[in-house]
Amino acid sequence: MTDVQRVTGNGNNNGGAARLAAARAAGEFLFLSDIIGRPVHTPSRKRLGRARDVVARAGEVYPLVEGLVVATRGRDPQGQVFVPWKAVGALGPRGIALGEEGPFPVMAAERTPRELHLALDILDRQIVDTLGAKVVRVNDLHFLRAGPEMRLVHVDVGARGLVRRMGWQRPVDTLLRLMRPGARYLLKERFVSWKYVQPLSADPAALHLNIPQRQLSELHPADIAEIMEELDAQEREALFSKLDVETAADTLEEVDAKLQRELIEAVAPERAADIVEEMSPDDAADLLKDLPAAQAQEILEEMEHEEAEDVKELLAYDPDTAGGLMTTDFVVLRPELTAAEAIDWVRREASEKEAVYYLYVTDDAGSLKGVISLRELVLAKAPQAVADLMSDHPVTVAPDAGLLDVASTAAKYNLLAVPVVDAQHQVLGIVTVDDLLDRVMQRT
Repeated sequence: MTDVQRVTGNGNNNGGAARLAAARAAGEFLFLSDIIGRPVHTPSRKRLGRARDVVARAGEVYPLVEGLVVATRGRDPQGQVFVPWKAVGALGPRGIALGEEGPFPVMAAERTPRELHLALDILDRQIVDTLGAKVVRVNDLHFLRAGPEMRLVHVDVGARGLVRRMGWQRPVDTLLRLMRPGARYLLKERFVSWKYVQPLSADPAALHLNIPQRQLSELHPADIAEIMEELDAQEREALFSKLDVETAADTLEEVDAKLQRELIEAVAPERAADIVEEMSPDDAADLLKDLPAAQAQEILEEMEHEEAEDVKELLAYDPDTAGGLMTTDFVVLRPELTAAEAIDWVRREASEKEAVYYLYVTDDAGSLKGVISLRELVLAKAPQAVADLMSDHPVTVAPDAGLLDVASTAAKYNLLAVPVVDAQHQVLGIVTVDDLLDRVMQRT
């Protein structure tokens, strides 16, 4: 499906895709570059000025164009009038013909929250293409005009859009048709449907344009982290502030330590605490270690007591040891449980745990007695006891074991996670292979 076809997908807001599709046969497509800078004339052929911007109504799947900003006296803001879209007649290369003489109102100094000035707010800005999970820059905007209405339907992120805006499209197209008639540039526009993009800005007014933000939380946190790295500091903070707490926590776990610190320092302590609570304890501890002591303490004080205590325990260890790398998110079983009972227990506990590759069997004192893989438990017969299924000689490491020792142990015994135990053989946490690899790679 092409980007132009994709615009006819689902949408139930005003100006949704179904309505847009029905209008396509009777409409025409226009670009913002076809409008900006064009002279504007009244029916009596009197020149009103030049089109400076297009105003659309934010908050819809495909924003409805409400009118034009026309500069009547050079670049003086006081010389700008607003021409309602219903007054616009023909649009052509020689200019824009109006269907009304006017007079037209002077542009108000204050903008409404739903007012989107497309050239000023969107053109040349970076946006998140939530379909392709990347950052792109807007080179032009694409409209569908059908009857008395015109709606913004695509952003043009291709080189062709930039060439069009510079007024070079005709000579460049002619040259390429002669030299490379099959060039991709000639055959395919790079459009992204408006409903898949989110404008980014550090301007608080622009952040409340009521444009749907739910697509951001549907991206994989690794994709959002990659997007973050391509933005400047202000735009990163703007995007991070839009994420829900869980998505923000997952994203923090994917970015490097420097960027983690930058993002968490930009939010209030209460929100920072909510985000840190959603992170795995080991990642949360690593983050807080990189913060100034006073700020880390402030976040800990805002956290729920149980989560804060888990993180404090990990903060006591050297980050380059098993204790500093372990997580306290793991599933513990009692040996007297049957396989069926153990599976029910895992179902209840697993949603709150980082790793469930292995299940650790402990006695009343918390001492490690054995380990059983999730696969072995699922394949076991329902009445079998966990004590009969577990391996009763689990491989462990001490909390002060170095990273290379932990890595060697995991490699030697082909483990996805290694339990960390104290002198009394009580389980303190587990080191997962993915965390181990991340840390070793950071140190090499």
